[in-house]
Amino acid sequence: MRPAGGRKQALLEALVRGAVPYDVRKLHVADFVWVARERQPHGVGPLRELVLDYAVERKRMADLCSSIMDGRFREQKFRLRRCGLRCPIYLVEEAGAATQCLPESSLRQAAVSTQVVDGFFVKYTQDLRETAAYLTLLTRHLARLYGPKTLVSRREEAAPGPPPPPLTDPIALLPFTSFNQMAAKNQAQTVQGVFARQLMQISGVSGERAAAILQRYPTPTSLREAYATCPDTRSREQLLSGIKCGKLKRNLGPALSRTLSQLYCTPGPLP
Repeated sequence: MRPAGGRKQALLEALVRGAVPYDVRKLHVADFVWVARERQPHGVGPLRELVLDYAVERKRMADLCSSIMDGRFREQKFRLRRCGLRCPIYLVEEAGAATQCLPESSLRQAAVSTQVVDGFFVKYTQDLRETAAYLTLLTRHLARLYGPKTLVSRREEAAPGPPPPPLTDPIALLPFTSFNQMAAKNQAQTVQGVFARQLMQISGVSGERAAAILQRYPTPTSLREAYATCPDTRSREQLLSGIKCGKLKRNLGPALSRTLSQLYCTPGPLP
């Protein structure tokens, strides 16, 4: 988990009371991940570690509100989706608490969209104590799920895909060092990262849809070059409509495709 202070320290103390072992480390994405460490050294050097396919991003209601307002909400979801782990969890703490910046209905809608559109599991807790209880139960569940399995390392480049069936053996997981390095790489200011954030400012473009567009056109230049090969306006408007998005592989659709073509093909300011 990430370094602690203030309320996070109180959460750590609650985990200690629940007999949950933990390390505090710098994570470039998520607040909590679970690591399997080999029992016996394979040779000279530290014990090897693999990251289980679960990551928790924790947000208090006030934090969720501010992250939506300043644009971090979409970016954080996008980075969590690309971190290489198959089961991202978005934990909303102090559910129902009053906020000053957005009505509760808007915050609830953002959480529902995170689950339905982005494919995350969303967990609501009332307070820090309930959050600690959830993390304790999840830790015990993962110990039972992964404990009897053979765990092997997979390459960073390998696509994570959907979660493996519970009885799959062996289970291929990312080494912790690869996971954190990949998350740091995604955090860097790359052309692709800036392009992703730009796309997610467009109404209707979720992190899932942005990722699907980036898979085919990783930079604005590659997208513009594709538009340049289209013979007419209609074909430009339809260029992206067939891109498959998310677990259900739904089309991006003609409306968003048209909006994007107008944004990237219109010279000068948009009308």
